[in-house]
Amino acid sequence: MKGFKHLRSALVCGASVLAIATAARAEDFNIPAGTLEDALNRYTTQTGQQLLYPDALVRGVRTRGAAGEMTADYALSRILNGTGLATRREASAIVIVREEKKPQAPAAHDLGERVAAASSSGVETVVVTSSKIKGDIQTVPIAITALSQEQLTSRQIAGGPDLVKEVPNLTFSKTNFTGYNIEIRGIGTQAISVTTDPAVAVAFNDTPFIRNHFFEQEFYDVSQVEVLRGPQGTLYGRNATAGVVNVVSAKPTDEFEAMLSADWGNYSNRRYEGMVNLPIVGDKLDLRIAGEWTKRDGYSFNQTTDKPIDGRDLWSSRVTIGWKPVSTVEADLIWEHFQEDDDRLRSGKQLCKTDFGPGASSVLDTGQLVAANGTVVTVPSAGGGVFNLNQAYFSQGCVPDSLYSKNSFEVPNGFSLPFVNGASFEGFLRDNLDPYAQTTQSANLRNIQSAIEPRYVANNDTLELNASWNIGPSLTLSSDTGYNDDFLWSTEDYNRFDTAPGIFVYNAYNTRGLIPSGNYYCGAGNPISIGAPCSNAFGSQQPTGEICDPQLGCSDRLVIEDLSTERAWQLSQEFRLSSNFSGPFNFSVGGNFLHYET
Repeated sequence: MKGFKHLRSALVCGASVLAIATAARAEDFNIPAGTLEDALNRYTTQTGQQLLYPDALVRGVRTRGAAGEMTADYALSRILNGTGLATRREASAIVIVREEKKPQAPAAHDLGERVAAASSSGVETVVVTSSKIKGDIQTVPIAITALSQEQLTSRQIAGGPDLVKEVPNLTFSKTNFTGYNIEIRGIGTQAISVTTDPAVAVAFNDTPFIRNHFFEQEFYDVSQVEVLRGPQGTLYGRNATAGVVNVVSAKPTDEFEAMLSADWGNYSNRRYEGMVNLPIVGDKLDLRIAGEWTKRDGYSFNQTTDKPIDGRDLWSSRVTIGWKPVSTVEADLIWEHFQEDDDRLRSGKQLCKTDFGPGASSVLDTGQLVAANGTVVTVPSAGGGVFNLNQAYFSQGCVPDSLYSKNSFEVPNGFSLPFVNGASFEGFLRDNLDPYAQTTQSANLRNIQSAIEPRYVANNDTLELNASWNIGPSLTLSSDTGYNDDFLWSTEDYNRFDTAPGIFVYNAYNTRGLIPSGNYYCGAGNPISIGAPCSNAFGSQQPTGEICDPQLGCSDRLVIEDLSTERAWQLSQEFRLSSNFSGPFNFSVGGNFLHYET
């Protein structure tokens, strides 16, 4: 075609491991401002897209260029923005023509934005990376939800548990000890073993980490949070049966920018977040530093100590170095640190309807069982030692009841606990005494009774090196290296039900490690101060004592500590070769290695 510049697109074929339709795939563009002819040449070299235009049409015209992650159509509209030119598709080529002048036509910069909007069908372009190939969320064939930092902030999504408000088919629950459970489409993991694979993988910048603080840590300075629904084992391994949650941190840019935000609220809540981005060497070397700190009092109240409980005192920091030595190579070195030291509860209020056992109406009542032949068998009352078959053997301690019933705020049947019967048999507890019998729970769901002040200490360091090399306009070789070191130590009251005082028996001739408490027990009464008269015979007076533990201190009540601790580290490496053809066929092939110890 005489007078036209005809640029041919290259076609590259290769082995297919994963095919993905890429009609509007996003990629990194770095086309500087300058002559339009040079910009179009760069665009064609990178995308392989065929362009048709008269030489005279672009001669002497200048453009602002296009930079950043965007689709090919959007990049072309940015290049033509303000030039008075537009595009028209003909067969497999794009023809550049002079923009038609119409009455009340919009300004050139408005037209550029409209062309961009038209190229994305009127929907904002959101680039996702969880498929290991960057692409427009509207065209990537995966059930996915992506939320930007602005969306997270505006919708009050502070951390992982809050995603249930925006992501369909996702539920989040806290399990005992230090674990948590994410379920997607009803599939999750309730097991607490450290060797159990989770059903939903949690990844940071596309690298999955087995030990993470997705439950505790809050979002800050992220590019977006992506939730993939459905099996993702091909890309993320066996720990992604139900899906993947991928947190993508914000990367450095070649422009100076900074941000600082502060939040204050009730419960002495304070939250600060900040970020600064510094270009060090032009567009070759950039530095981004971000951090977040949260501190507040607990929403729960400990009636035993008369103080708030379950507060937060945690902070995170991240340093990212971006390096682009040449236009085809870029690398990001990321270091993130998370730390927490507060009185966080792993589990709070426990509802309970006392289980007295079959046919019984109190913990010391006899019960009845019906044998297979219809014979009614009387079961002795609880208490009296561990070797007596009694009601306690048929009690679960608690049974469920309606949340709105006052019976849900009772306490467990103490005789159903083996250590209570054992302590009674050894003479530590008063005869036939249920340590919970003289206590009740508050009907306020935020009020608990904890004899032990909880403590939650966590430290986590994550180091990543992610690099990519554009071998050609349609092939990219990527390397993702990740290292994680994690420590957690947490303690809380195993009971969270207050127990009656004065339950331990003190014997001056055989103390068994007890010390006198200064109180004594009068037959059927509660502990009273020494010197007060007993209503029954003097011989029934029985001194009470305290058990002193080097970790828990001294107490005349039943105190049980729930301790959970872990130390783990992980090293992972992935290499990946992916294509970016302009047609409907693309591939991603690679391999990964992971070593995890706990």
